[in-house]
Amino acid sequence: MQTGNSNPQHLQDGYQLAYEKACAGLNKKKPADMAASSGADFDENKSLFTIKYINEVYNVHYPDGEVNFADRQDPVPVAAKVILLHYLLTASGSPLTGKWISFKEIPGGMIYIQPFNGRVLGAFKAVFGKKAELLTKAGEKIGGSNARFGDVAVTLNILPQLPVTYVIWEGDEEFPANATALFDATAQYYLPTEDLVVAAAAGASLLNKTARTLS
Repeated sequence: MQTGNSNPQHLQDGYQLAYEKACAGLNKKKPADMAASSGADFDENKSLFTIKYINEVYNVHYPDGEVNFADRQDPVPVAAKVILLHYLLTASGSPLTGKWISFKEIPGGMIYIQPFNGRVLGAFKAVFGKKAELLTKAGEKIGGSNARFGDVAVTLNILPQLPVTYVIWEGDEEFPANATALFDATAQYYLPTEDLVVAAAAGASLLNKTARTLS
């Protein structure tokens, strides 16, 4: 996916092509294997995966790859469709290590570090940089858990086997605020590196929106 492309239409076109390609690859894999590796549920009678992506539950139809919200009729954004299908196709079943790494430590991470910093950390730093305690409240409201990094940190289960920890160091008159997002060392075995930007950005965006309802 074209995470670094600033043209909205080109970005949507890139997502659509990625989605169509992922749909074509879905029926080449056994659904039971994908469910076991990803932590998704699979209903054999309905040929349907059920996956929680951040705070929404989605249905993914097998083998055509159609994606719907599980509990409402709104159209699913194509970026979310791509993440869900790529997760099913990529998930290796590797157990989480509990070892947290930065995005640049993920293979290929340095290639996407600029869009990662912009899309994941930019607005996040602006929202929480002078109100670090607000991150705890926002995280609690959307089911996150506190972590021991920085001044305040919250871990969100972006996908069943993909936790991301969002960290803020509060700024003051002397030092600017700083932020990062950390991944379990197995992240590369659950989503392509480029998709990790999109998934982590979606989590950060939800934290930002939630914080605005609290402040």
